[in-house]
Parts: sequence; structure tokens; C-alpha cells
Amino acid sequence: MATGWLRGTVKEVVSGDTVVIMGPSRGGPPPEKRLTLASLMAPKMARRDGTTVDEPFAWHSREFLRKKCVGQACTFKVDYVLENIPGREFGSVFLSGTNENLALLVVSSGWSKIRSAGGQQSPYYAELQAAQTKAEDAGLGLWSKDEAAIRSSVRTVNIISEDGLDAQSVLQKFGKGKPIPAVIEAVSSGSTLKATLLPDQYYVEVHLVAVSCPSMNNRRPPGAGMMSGAPAVNGNAPAAAAEAADQTKPSTAGSDPPAQPEPYAREAKYLSESKVLGRDVRVMLEGVDKWGKLFGQVMYSDGEQPVSLGESQVKAGYAKLQNWGLEMMSVNAFTLREAERQAKQQRIGIWRNYVPPANAGTKLSDKFSGTVCEIVSGDCMVVRDKANGQERRVNLSSIKAPRLGRKEEKPEPWATEAKEFLRQRLIGKEVSVEMEYNRQVPFGGAVAAEAAKARNQTVEMRDMGFATVTIAEKDGCGQQRSSNVAELLLVRGLAQVVRHRTDDERSRQYESLMNAEASGMSSKKGMHNKSKDPPVHYYNDVSLPSTSANQAKQYLPFFQRGKQKGIVEFVLSGARLKLYFPQQGVCIAFSPSGVRAPQRATQGQPGRAPAIAEPYSEEAFSFTRHHCLQREVEVEIDTMDRGGNFLGSLTVPGSSRPFNLGPALLEAGLAKLHPSFDPDRVQGGAELAAAQARAQKAKLKVWENYEPADETATTSGADQGMNGHASSSSPRETVSVTVTEVASGSQFYVQMADEPRVDYIADQLKSLSVASSSAPPRLQVGGLCLAQYSLDNQWYRASVQRVISSDPVNPQYSVIFLDFGNQDRVGGKGVRAIDSALAAVPPQAHCCSLAYLKVPSLDADYGLDAAQFLSQATGGGKRMTANIERRERQQQAHGRDALGSQPLLHVVLSKEGNSAADSVNADMLRAGLARVKAGKAKQTEDPVSVFIQCEEAARKGHTGIWIHGDPGSESDEEDATPSKPAWGRR
Repeated sequence: MATGWLRGTVKEVVSGDTVVIMGPSRGGPPPEKRLTLASLMAPKMARRDGTTVDEPFAWHSREFLRKKCVGQACTFKVDYVLENIPGREFGSVFLSGTNENLALLVVSSGWSKIRSAGGQQSPYYAELQAAQTKAEDAGLGLWSKDEAAIRSSVRTVNIISEDGLDAQSVLQKFGKGKPIPAVIEAVSSGSTLKATLLPDQYYVEVHLVAVSCPSMNNRRPPGAGMMSGAPAVNGNAPAAAAEAADQTKPSTAGSDPPAQPEPYAREAKYLSESKVLGRDVRVMLEGVDKWGKLFGQVMYSDGEQPVSLGESQVKAGYAKLQNWGLEMMSVNAFTLREAERQAKQQRIGIWRNYVPPANAGTKLSDKFSGTVCEIVSGDCMVVRDKANGQERRVNLSSIKAPRLGRKEEKPEPWATEAKEFLRQRLIGKEVSVEMEYNRQVPFGGAVAAEAAKARNQTVEMRDMGFATVTIAEKDGCGQQRSSNVAELLLVRGLAQVVRHRTDDERSRQYESLMNAEASGMSSKKGMHNKSKDPPVHYYNDVSLPSTSANQAKQYLPFFQRGKQKGIVEFVLSGARLKLYFPQQGVCIAFSPSGVRAPQRATQGQPGRAPAIAEPYSEEAFSFTRHHCLQREVEVEIDTMDRGGNFLGSLTVPGSSRPFNLGPALLEAGLAKLHPSFDPDRVQGGAELAAAQARAQKAKLKVWENYEPADETATTSGADQGMNGHASSSSPRETVSVTVTEVASGSQFYVQMADEPRVDYIADQLKSLSVASSSAPPRLQVGGLCLAQYSLDNQWYRASVQRVISSDPVNPQYSVIFLDFGNQDRVGGKGVRAIDSALAAVPPQAHCCSLAYLKVPSLDADYGLDAAQFLSQATGGGKRMTANIERRERQQQAHGRDALGSQPLLHVVLSKEGNSAADSVNADMLRAGLARVKAGKAKQTEDPVSVFIQCEEAARKGHTGIWIHGDPGSESDEEDATPSKPAWGRR
């Protein structure tokens, strides 16, 4: 069916007599039509699968027509279709600019013959006949009589296939990164092209390197028909072309529909077709992947300037970059990264819903200002963003400082000097940061990456952000000027400039950095001074868990001489820091005296169960880190604890007011004073107590649920010991507990509720094959072991209280179970050696006594009744509340065991939510099974006043021990109280 004249653009030249014409674009890929020039019969080209060869002059014929019309605007119409050749349309095409008849041009140049007369022919058949006669007479093109020319006109096409030519050999032949003239024969997708490399006629499939466009997924299902181009009607070119496009959709009747292209796949393909299909281009081969795919860059001409097709796809938002491909590129890698960054910012194409990830490893903005809060190394720092308070790790662009080393590795020469220079110059100062590029590096460095590859494991990568950091400083004349931190390092010989590859990302100040390095080299500073050995640093770290307290204690006399100047190396928690003293070359663990910050979460390790973070622990950590990390401080050491931690006061000197860490934490509500804290025994104790009192009054942070109790004047330490309860100036500690064992009316054991180490121990015991292991040869008093409880035959942690029999065949032991407090007698078959990891976990049973009460012993009257009453009131795994009134050092009443080394807790025990009047202590007094330890004064203090009332009611009712009246003077039977407090400074 013939059509009227239509307008379009020649998209592709298939052969010397066939073209593909596309209509105008309407917001997407335009419709297109495949048209054979009417009455022409050009030589047939070889099939792309290599099953046939060219007819003589087929390549020349196609090339003549391609160079003449591809990409040109034209006017065309369909003249006829042949019934015996379905799916093909024959027509006439005229170039719009010159109004030349394409068929006439091809025939007159001798690159095509005309069909013999008869049947349907071109309307211009007579002109074509005349042109053919002239070309034949002149011996043009395929009318040549030269046998050598005819033979040479047949190409030898080299086709890459899985079974044929190898892609690697093609790369070796043409060379990496060298421009090769080529013609793009087909476009499979936006980033996959088929090209003929000239002049050697290599037919290859080229994938755009580092560029990945959406997949077309254009797999035809079985039974789908071929594309059929039905002729258009009407004289309106766009409408006719659109109608033709609708009619050329593949038939899917009786078969599954074809797979759908991914979003923007058609747009990406159309962009490549419109730029390079059928055009003369330059192909630069870059590499071959492990699947034998050939990757390269395709450069096309846009006016006089060569343009990368990959860059065009990325700029349009139709492609993503592949990092491994960027490493393969010889040129233009930086340009591609910038193009993708702009596409993301503009949110075009596939980036329309792009949201930048907000984390420390990714650029959050191009420029920001903030405060330097940590120096990681000589070329890396942590900056707190002024706009949002987020800490961001920043590496200095295009320079490399000496490495500090890890664990047992020694730092490289000048690494310590580079880090110290940045610390002195930048810590706590405001800087401007201009982010420039990101880079992915393996976790743990190249060594870890190689080890992972050797084990066939995936190498985990992390992003590193690189930036130029500047600081505003005053020069010698008092004028404000901006200094590039990287240049400051380079001129002092504390870093080197990275020699980037040709198109690697680099600092925008790269030339200035090169000049700064040259200045440092000429002045022979730092690492450039080969005649001088680098400084040697001596570093004795006594803060590590592997060091003993005795190693740290040797420095105590020196530190107690007065104020010492040091540097905060690390902040471990809100109230625990690692200090370094450069003059002495020693590193210690330090905590403010009497101050306890909430505990941070810790992971389970051998010998230590995981710990859950206490409320406000991270806030306390951030507070101390913000004010103290890597600052120069003044420290006064008072003493040290058994764990090797030095205790004292820490002050950060300031221009206005010095910052004292202990009072600052307390006043911010981020720490509490230790329950045994005595302000008279610690230097500055009154200031600490006052700071906590202000936080309590304002109910800040850890004191948000604080309810002030009635307080009276504090008595002396002797009065406290005589009265048997804590000073009212010390805050009572309230904990949730579960009673696990009642030894007597005056002694019982509890576990702290929600203690993760209890579950950890149970899980570890379940995982052990205890029954199959061997018994230890001999156990000593106080030795730790695993013992089998006789009532349930389960294994628990235990400590030997007494060796009953040393019989080597069947020894007998009296043991106490560390996590419950109950006792048992076991034989040699009922004990096993304990794993070191389990032995390191502290006992989870805590020995307790009812505070303010004197309870009869088991062998006294009503002693068994008191124990039975206490067992009934607390048994069944009830969750109870214990107000700890006092901690008392035990006198090892049960022998040398782990539980005896823990303090005895004097508690007021009650059900959750109950007051002292409803406590177990009060119930024992009402039942006449105990009496109040009278002592001097304090009888109006809650809960003592409540207990006295309960005792008086039992006395008047002649209940229990009061059945015959007053059983006697309490002072004669009162236990001796310790002359010193069990906790705190002694």
C-alpha cells in the first residue's frame, strides 16, 4: 500500500539499498520504518553470525549510502509492497537539504543495480535505467572489470565468539586506550554496542566501560512474529509514522508476552542510537572481564569536539557507574564521576528518587564548617558538622602521611610527629571542609583483602571521603588568613603528595600541594632530612587489661607529687579515660574520684558476658569526648583502685574558665557519686556533692525519677558504724532482685534482676560437655570448679568451702554455688574443672542482710522461725525491690570462697512498689522475729522510725521473741561493726 510523503531522519543504513528512517521524538524513542529503495538490488552483505560472506562490493555499496545519508533529514514515501516478500516495504527517499534521490545517487555511482522491468517498479525507473547505463559504460563500482578489484572487494570479517576469536587477543592486537576507527553496526542497549573495527574488519561487541545502562531484556518468546512494517496512510508524517509504529508491534497471540525493558532502558538505547548508530566513531578498548566481554570507550564527534558516549549516558541520568570499570579506564574516569554526581544532584533519569545516604562515609554536602574533635592520623581527622552536630570522618585529599601502625606494628618514622602537629594545631578549632571525592577501600587494608581473597571470601569495602581542609589563622602581622592543612604538613616534611594516575580523582589544589612538597624537600625538613634519624618515642602503656595493677602502681608516688600535665588519648566511657604523659612516656587509665558514669554496652568476650547499656551511657560518653578527647589536661592523682585505675581530678585549662570533668558530669546529670563516697576524704569533695545536689534538684538525666527523702544532719563515721546504717548524705541505691537462697533469718542471697551475665553463664554451661570431661585431680579450699547439684543433677559454678575427705579415690567437698548462694556436699565424681572463660565471670549471687534488724541465729530461740518466715516471704522467684542502705566487708565467715570476698549488702527488702512499712523488714518486726538495732539517735529517720513502730507493736502484743517481755539488752549481743567503711578511700 502506497503512502503520501512523510518526513523523518535516516537512522541506520542496513545495506546499499535499505535504510531505517525514524520519525520525530515525542518525549521518548520515536517510531521508525525500515524501507528498501524501490527497484534497487544492491550486493548482499555477510550475515553478522559469519554464516555467509559479502558479495563483491557489498561493503563499498553500504558505506557509500551510509556516509551519504545517515543522520540526515529526508522525505520519503512507500511506493509498493510485494506479496511474495512479506514484511518489506519499497519506496523513494529524498534528502531534505539537497533534494537528491538516494536511489539515483547509488545507481549513478555504480553501487547498485536495478531490477529487471516488469511488476511494480519505482516511479523514477526510467531515470534509474539511464543512470545505470552511464555507470556501466564507465565501469564504476560493481561494474568494474578489474578482477583484482573484484576479489579485493570481498571482506574477510573477523568475528568474536565463544568458540572463535578471543576478546583478549583483540585487546592485545589493538592495544589498551588507543583510538581505533570504527563503525557502530547495532545498538543492543544503551551500553552494549556492536562495531566493526577498521581497517581490519573486526566485528566485535563492545560494552561501555564503567557504565551500566538499564537492561532492554529484549528476548523474543517462542512463536512471536517478525516485525512487520505496515504502510502508513494520510499525508501527515508524524501521525503516519506513529500509526506505523503501532502496527509493527510483535504479535504475541498464543505465546507468553516478551520481557519488559527496565525503566529508562528505551531512552538509553535511543540516546546511543541517535549519537553513534551507523556513524564513524573512535573506540578505545580498555579491558576484558572474566566472562570474556570486551570493554571500551566510544567517542563520537559533536561538532569539532570528541564526546564520550558513556559520559553522555551518565549526564542524561540513564546509567550508573561501576567502580571496577573506573579502575580499568585509562582516561576520563574523573569526568564520569563528575557527570554522575551532577545527575544525582539534578535527580534526573534513574536518579529521580535519589536520596543521598546520611552516614559518615559519604559526602553529605560539598562544603561545610565544623570543629575538629579528633585527630585519627597525620592525614585523617573527625570533624563535628556545625550545621547538624554530626561527626564526619575526613581524609586529606591527595596526600599521605606515615602510618601509625596497628597492635604490634610499630609506627612508621614521623607518623607520631604528623599526628601531634595536627592535634596541637587543630583540636577544638573551627575549620572549613570542602569534600572532593570518595574512594572505596577494603576493611583492614590490603593485607586483610588479600587474606579474604585467598579464603574465597567476599572483601568488605568502606567509603573514604577526601577533602581539602582549611583553617583561619592570624599571621605574624595579625592579619586573618586561610591555611590549607595539607600544605602545612607538606612544607614541614610530615606527609607526601600522592602520585595519582592520569584520570584519578585528586585535590583541586593539587598544584599547590606539589609546590608545598617541593618546598619541604628543598628545606630538608621532616622525612626529607636523610642526615638526621627520626625521633624515637618510648611508650609504656599500663592501662591495658593485660597489665597488672602492680605495674601501674609503681608510677603512683610520682603522680601524687602534685599536678601533672598530660593528654587525653582515648575516652573509654563517661568517667574513664586513657591519659598519656609525654615526658614520662607512660599511658594510664584514669577516673574522677568518687564519680560513676552509666556503663556502656559491651560485647561478650571470653571471661566476660555481654553488658547492656545503662540509660544515658552514650550521652555521658559523648559529653566527655566532646570536652576532653585529645586535649591537654592537668591531673591531680589521689590514689588508685585495685583494677589499676588512677583516681583524682582532671581539669582542661581554658581561656575563660577551666573545665573540671567530675563536677561537670555530675552537674549535667550524667553521673552519680559512688554510694560510699565521703566528701571529707576526697579533695574537692564538697564541690562534687554540691554539683550532684544541683542535678538532683533539677532532676536531670540519671536523676529524672529522683524523689528527695527526708534528710538529717550527717553524723561522724564512728556514729554510722555504731548505728549500723549509712549516712543520710549518701544516696541510697535501689535495685531489683530475686532471692535465690535463705541461709538464716539474718542472711540470704539474691541475684540482680535482668542481669545479662546470668543468662550468659547458663548458655555457656549448656554448650559444654561437662559429663564427658574428667574430674580434676585435687581441689583446694577456695578453688573454683563445676559441681553437680544433688537435687536436680545439673552442673553449676561453685567454690570449695571445705575439703571433707582427701581420699584420692573418692574425695568429698563442701561447696557453695557462686550464682545462687546455696551449699551442697559433692564427691569426686560430682566436680569438674571449670573453663577459664566461665571462671572469669564474677559470682552472680550477692550476700544480703535485712538492714537495721537484729535477727536470732539458727541455734537461738525463734531462729528457725525467722528463717522460715523469710523463706516464705521471698520464695517462688518473686521479683523484689532492695534499697541498699550499707555495704559491709565480710569477715570470710564461710571460709575462703569467692562469695565471701564480696561485700555484705544491708537492704530494705520489699515487693515492687511497696514502702518501708510494707517491707519484709517491717513484717519480720511485726511477727516478733527480729528487733531494731537501736544505736544512738536516728530514731526519727525513715525507715528506722517505721521499724521502731513495728517493733513496739510486737512488744505490746507479746509476739514472738517478746512473748515473755523484753528478751534482754541489745547492747550485750550487738555484733561488732567495722571501724572502717568497706568502700571508698581508706
